[in-house]
This record gives sequence, structure tokens and C-alpha cells, in this order.
Amino acid sequence: MSSEITRRGFVKATSAAAGLTVGTALLGACSPSSSASTTAANTTPGHIANGSPKYLNAMNKAQKIDTAPDESEALATFVVVSDSHLSLDYQPYVDRVQNMFEDIAAFCPNNDAIIVNGDITNSGSKEEFAKFAELAEAAGFKYPDDFVLVIGNHDQYDSSGGTQEVVNTSDNFREQVGLTNQPHPYYDRTINGVHLILMGPDRFPDDSWVKFGISDEEVEWLDNLIDTDMDKGQLSFVFMHEPLYKTVRNTEPGDWGHAWSLSDEDNDNLHDCIKKHPNVIFFTGHTHALPDTVQIADEEPLYVGTGSTAYCVDDVTDDTSGAADISEYGSLGWEVTVWETCIRFRMRDFLNHAYSDLEYAIYQF
Repeated sequence: MSSEITRRGFVKATSAAAGLTVGTALLGACSPSSSASTTAANTTPGHIANGSPKYLNAMNKAQKIDTAPDESEALATFVVVSDSHLSLDYQPYVDRVQNMFEDIAAFCPNNDAIIVNGDITNSGSKEEFAKFAELAEAAGFKYPDDFVLVIGNHDQYDSSGGTQEVVNTSDNFREQVGLTNQPHPYYDRTINGVHLILMGPDRFPDDSWVKFGISDEEVEWLDNLIDTDMDKGQLSFVFMHEPLYKTVRNTEPGDWGHAWSLSDEDNDNLHDCIKKHPNVIFFTGHTHALPDTVQIADEEPLYVGTGSTAYCVDDVTDDTSGAADISEYGSLGWEVTVWETCIRFRMRDFLNHAYSDLEYAIYQF
């Protein structure tokens, strides 16, 4: 049995065994007051849009430092998560989404946005998105106003009937983020001076829920946006669910994030665009591996893996298929705080309601 069938088959099998029961993506700074939501051009109580993150050298040369600037000087704080896989047929995933929101409400209620880097749902249905919204609002957040959403392969295709019976569900995603006037799922937002570029595959094969395509048009769109930021001396925060080969954890040959991601041709085309830009921080999900930050000697960006809230492993040699007992998996994401000249990544362990010392980094631009 292929890895493709095993990974999807597990979700389908456990769901059956369990037998259980539009707008723009915008705002909300870690402080004791309640969550606030306005338009992307406005500010939040904790952060004032008085600048944008700058860079002097390539991000792969950014220096790790021990102490961050004063919190009051931060431009924005984001909670970055991925792979929540909310499924109405598998209660443990619902429970983990609820737990995640309750923990965010406790440790970072006034985040400037909760960024979900793909696989928000398990099959891209409107009912799953509605449940996600219900849980967010029960924890005190506004949906979709307090969120920035990135499409994942599970949001894009429902293959619950088998890998040869995929159904394109990207319309449901585009409705969530207010993109019904365009055919593709990629877009960009600026929040408190931080430019977020949200990518998504825009070519759709008929027989696979993991092998999507990135068109030349989308790569050109991305390249132009990054170049514009670079001309201004600003950073570009690029998000895509699918990772690039040999970047973050679980993307080496034979790993899930390598074998079941973009095609070789599309990976190389996009990678060639990304790796030449010194002003890029590239966030990816899909691997379900421990969140990490990676500087590669001959590539100019900083690469960031965003973990998983549904099931996350801390070692790529462990079972990454999701087939193990749910209690064996973690639920992990990032708190990302951005200043004009540095960025801090603090890993959040949602199950233990604490920051994790497994990964922590402050990079001076």
C-alpha cells in the first residue's frame, strides 16, 4: 500500500471507527486585554503600524541573538499553526482544535492574526469550516477577521472516496477568505507593516490529493511581490502549505514532505524563485514534523516549518502517517513576534499549555 493511501486511509478508517458526532483575513498582540479586529490597514491595541520589518543582509546570514527588543516596540505578533485537519467524523481532531484556541486565548489573546498554514480541515467541506469558526468564536476570536488562512491539500480536494475520486473543494476555501471573485487560492495581506504572501497550488490534476501544481503565472506573481518588497528594503513573509525539497524537517528524499508534495518540476521552479531572494521568510506545513527554522548556506531565505496541531512528531523517524495512537502525537505551533530588525520564534505546546524549549530562536536581520 502506498504512503498516499495509508495516510488518507487512516483518517477514513478512524473516522468510521469513531462514529462521533467570508471575508478578508485580518487582525487581533499578546496582552491581557480581549481580542480586537479591524481592517488590515488599521492597528490593534498592542501594536502600532509605525514601520515594517527591514533587512540588511540575506536571511540565511541573520544572526541568532539571546535577547529580543522591548515587547512594546514590536510591529506584530502572530500565532502560526498548520495541519489542524478538523474532521466532524473524528472527535480527537476537533478536541485538539478546541484546545488550541483555548490555549491561544490564554497565552496570546491579542495576537495580530492567527495564521493557519494549510490543512485547516480534513476534507474541505463547508461544515468543517463552520465547525472551525464555531470553536474559534467560542474561545473569543472573530472568524474570519482574526485569521489568515492558507489552502492545504486537504482543503483543496476531498478524496474520502479514494485517491482516484478526488473532488475540488477550493471554492469553499476561497469563500472563507473572500476570494470568490478570482479562480485561484493565492493572495496577499499587509498587517501592521508586515507583508504576508499566501500561496496555494493553482493547477489541479484529476487523480491525486497531494500532487498539485504551481503555475508559472503564480511564480511570476510571487516574484514580483518579493522584488517590490526588496526594492523597499522590506521582508516578505511567504506562506505555503507544501514544503520545498531539502529545506525544513521531513523534506529529504524519501520523507513525506519530499515524496508527497509538489512535482519535481514545480518544486524546482518555485525553489529557484524563493532561494534567490535575501528578504524572504518562507513558512511551510504538510510534514507534521516538529516546527523548525533553517538557514541554508547557499540559499538566501530563512525556511520555517510550522508543525501540526492535529498530530505532530518530534522525530522524522517516528510514524508520520497519523496511524499511531493520537496520544503519541504532539500539538505544536509558533508564536512569531516581529520587530523592525528582528524576529522571535517561540514554539507553543498546546497540549501542555506552555512554551517548549525544543525550538526557540531570535534572528537579527
